[in-house]
Amino acid sequence: MLDEHQFLKILAERFQAAGYSVLIAGGFREWSQRLKDIPFTVLSDLPSHEGFGPLAGIEAGLLHTRAKVIGVVACDLPYAEPKLISWLAKKLTYAEAVIPVVNGEPQPLHAVYARSCLPKLVAQLESHDKSVMAFLNQIKAIYVPEVEWQVIADTRCLKVHINEPEDLVHWQACEIELKSSNVPILAFIGFSGAGKTPLIEKLTKALTENGYKVGVIKHHAHVDDEGKDTWRYKEAGAAIVGLVAPNGMALLLPKRGLTLQQALEKLLRQEDLDLVLVEGFKGSRWRKIAVLPHLAGETEAQQLLQELLAQVPDKETVIGVVSPVRLATQLPQFTHDDIEKLCSFIQSLVVCEGKNS
Repeated sequence: MLDEHQFLKILAERFQAAGYSVLIAGGFREWSQRLKDIPFTVLSDLPSHEGFGPLAGIEAGLLHTRAKVIGVVACDLPYAEPKLISWLAKKLTYAEAVIPVVNGEPQPLHAVYARSCLPKLVAQLESHDKSVMAFLNQIKAIYVPEVEWQVIADTRCLKVHINEPEDLVHWQACEIELKSSNVPILAFIGFSGAGKTPLIEKLTKALTENGYKVGVIKHHAHVDDEGKDTWRYKEAGAAIVGLVAPNGMALLLPKRGLTLQQALEKLLRQEDLDLVLVEGFKGSRWRKIAVLPHLAGETEAQQLLQELLAQVPDKETVIGVVSPVRLATQLPQFTHDDIEKLCSFIQSLVVCEGKNS
């Protein structure tokens, strides 16, 4: 699990990679000392304003740099977005701050401030009023409604905070969801005996040799046999059962009724993958390739394809067909032996997903 220093370092590195000079407001001097191992400039509050909260941190930042504009990002925002800070800065014309709004509430700690607001900031601190909102009332601020800024950045950048242990759990769930949404999924559907398993086996081998990290999910009636040791542990109430052997390890999660999305999220908790090949799940929303028996004749294959498509709720998700004969369809067609062509087809999907993610 990430500790607070690792979390802060990841956030700082994200903005540095986007071209920003990063300063970390460390608060009290002793607090700042705890961050000495982080490879960024860490600023302490001025002695006269020590412990005055975010305003003291903004003051320290403005005094340390000659930049005319600074972006301020709270360290409890795991999805803080450099693109949004840049976009807000472009709106800073006559104003002294540009503040995004979420659910009607200003978000001053994911905002931009002009250097010209420094005298008013110092005056606010000298009054011993630590309120950020009181300071905003003293300056010329532009408030950007959510409907405008969400075109630039995912709303998670301002809606997900990590302040409590349960917040961390929620963030980790968001990370898995986000990761799963960026991993290409391709399901191979077909009737029993169509050859889906050997096809996926060959494709997995070929894609792996091409440098891809591949995951496979198979739709099955059951995952262990009644009476076996793993079954007995599961029936006894074990939350997870591990089976360790010299050639690998298997984990059994006794969860009933898992959707493909849920199965995918659990798979991605174990490994970072480039793509996932799925056997079955005709009713899923993922893209699919129909697989017909390799010994089927033209008439039989055409009929089987129609029957298979009839079982798919969204026909637009079927993007190809594997058949031993040419069929009357606009879908891209492959034979069971077209492994190289299928690999190229699948790799083009991976590249496309990467550009859109």
